[in-house]
Amino acid sequence: MAPMPATRAAGRLRRCCKAQCGVSLVSLMVGMVIAMFAVIAALSLYRNTVRSVFAEGGLVPSATQEGQLASGLLTAQIALQDAGFGVAGAANGTHLFLLGNGSLTGATLAGTVVGLKSVNQSGNALVWISNPNQSGDTAAYVCQGLLSDSTTRALYLLQSSGNCYPLAAKWNQIAWTRTTLVEPAVMASAVSLSARSDSNCWPFGAVPKTMSSLAPPAASVEVQLGYSTGISGGSNRYTVCLTNLVA
Repeated sequence: MAPMPATRAAGRLRRCCKAQCGVSLVSLMVGMVIAMFAVIAALSLYRNTVRSVFAEGGLVPSATQEGQLASGLLTAQIALQDAGFGVAGAANGTHLFLLGNGSLTGATLAGTVVGLKSVNQSGNALVWISNPNQSGDTAAYVCQGLLSDSTTRALYLLQSSGNCYPLAAKWNQIAWTRTTLVEPAVMASAVSLSARSDSNCWPFGAVPKTMSSLAPPAASVEVQLGYSTGISGGSNRYTVCLTNLVA
């Protein structure tokens, strides 16, 4: 076959270019702008998702806070119910003390005793004594406590080491060990402690007299634990009636 003349080849090339036009510079730039907006939108969505899940007040911190609160406050309630158990004539001011400015340095507990009244008195530590084994030997008595650290916002359960009787003379001398109920920096604010005497509060599970025909046992000392919830700005108060304290 004879070679195609140059003029005929050039004409065919021009016809191909007209039939298959390439991408212009303007259309390329428009595509890049659209892609850029799509990427920005995706990054914004990712950022907002991360904030709603992991940032302060997000799903993960709120779930962590609520989980620790549930287990920590339940443990605190169970421990508080031991206050005065097995101790004859157990009373606040002798077998239970509310402390203001409480702190634990090493194993030593310090603070100022706050006298309980018929209206709520605030503090950040509470210590009490019990006789869980119903022993006639006071050396077998056990002392426990709650400490809310206003600096780290942690909540601790305290346990005495060795003989802690009488509590009134030894609470700031005995060695205390601590168990963390709420980890530091989990709560938006520290758990608040308050207590009052002559409260006549009803213990958990008591049924009104109109339903049972029986007068419910009224506790003399009431302890309240205040805490912030996972909802922004939300708060709640947890009440415990100490039925073993007669006055």
